[in-house]
Amino acid sequence: MKTQLPALAVTTFALLGAPLALAGDELPTQSASADLNGDGKPEAIAVKWKDGDAEFVLTAGPATLRGKTDSEVHGLSIIDIDSADKRKEVAVHMGMTDSDRLTLVYAFDGKSLKELGRVHALTEVKGNGIILSDTWETFWNRRDKFALDAKAGKLGPVPQELFYVGQEATVRESFPVTYSRTDKKPVATLAAASKILVLAAAPVPVQGGRFMSYVYLVKSSTGLLGWVSQDTLLAKTEGLTVAG
Repeated sequence: MKTQLPALAVTTFALLGAPLALAGDELPTQSASADLNGDGKPEAIAVKWKDGDAEFVLTAGPATLRGKTDSEVHGLSIIDIDSADKRKEVAVHMGMTDSDRLTLVYAFDGKSLKELGRVHALTEVKGNGIILSDTWETFWNRRDKFALDAKAGKLGPVPQELFYVGQEATVRESFPVTYSRTDKKPVATLAAASKILVLAAAPVPVQGGRFMSYVYLVKSSTGLLGWVSQDTLLAKTEGLTVAG
């Protein structure tokens, strides 16, 4: 089990199957009332799902939407992605563990519900048009940024070449770090018992645009930077808080 959790800000979901929690101790609910489309009239909002069902039913005022799910649906919450407009959004929360957690975000235009996008967890929603979403990745917390395109009606990811890690470890067995992610020329060979700082992670792409692992940018105790694969890093260091 994971023994240490990084602190998350504002609206937070606990990782690895711990109880879901929203800001202010608010939990996902089966029903709510809010003015979603900014017309000054609150809509009755509800989500229905039965254990084992492959779909859920979301209603807001006169609108009904059926959504697919492979996981347990915990309920909904009302969020405000952009406080500059008069609208609010509905988030439907599903999944039992960090590996299958998913949040679907919907907008209501007065007549129908439309999916704006999907995020892992609502780590931070401050009303500035941005959602920050955290995902646990073996021993570190990956933070993704999603921005709302109001004109297109889409909530999309903002690409990052690297993700910040910021975890310290001790070298158990000496290994080299390389010049780049692709050039395997050694920059340094890390000495056993030395301390290192894992600075950043770069996803390793596979077919279909997805990734299944990372390579890591590491700072040695002598201040040198180099890259190492996830397999090598985990096998030859100790002190990282590993969970999966």
